[in-house]
Amino acid sequence: MEAAMPTFVVERTIPALMRVADRDNIALHCRWAKDAYHQVGASWLGGVITEDRMFSLVVAEQAEDLRAFARGLRIADQDITLRQVVQPLGPFLALPLDDPQYRPPLR
Repeated sequence: MEAAMPTFVVERTIPALMRVADRDNIALHCRWAKDAYHQVGASWLGGVITEDRMFSLVVAEQAEDLRAFARGLRIADQDITLRQVVQPLGPFLALPLDDPQYRPPLR
């Protein structure tokens, strides 16, 4: 069985021309991102914008593919950070309440 493609967290600055409160502008930026990731063979799973940064989950063969994505959108090296995911987290991994190993968190 082949190993799964790695997943990366892509952290970057918010583009100067992105207007977070403007749905049409966000839709345009999302289209650009989707197309740019596709061009380098990566799959964008989505992301979030915080007060000063953007974070995305992206599946790619290697980090270099994401560097090519950044170059294609003229994102400066200092404006993007890549981190490989070592373990996903979420409710899909939560132990069932009726599992014998379950115990409430310590308080």
